[in-house]
Amino acid sequence: MSPTHTAMLLMAVALAVISACLVAGIAFAVARWGGAPAPEAVARSGKAFATALTVISAVVAVVATALK
Repeated sequence: MSPTHTAMLLMAVALAVISACLVAGIAFAVARWGGAPAPEAVARSGKAFATALTVISAVVAVVATALK
């Protein structure tokens, strides 16, 4: 794998983590806006983070395999 491909893969992983953090923040805000207590909102945002990171990681893995 060339250094360019490695750098692109690392950037994709970083983008996946940042996107998952944004999804978690939005889930927290929506839960709090809906009247959920803070611990429940944190739990919802954690689930949203894990789900988003799983889906994005799966897509990145398929794309990385296809471009190999």
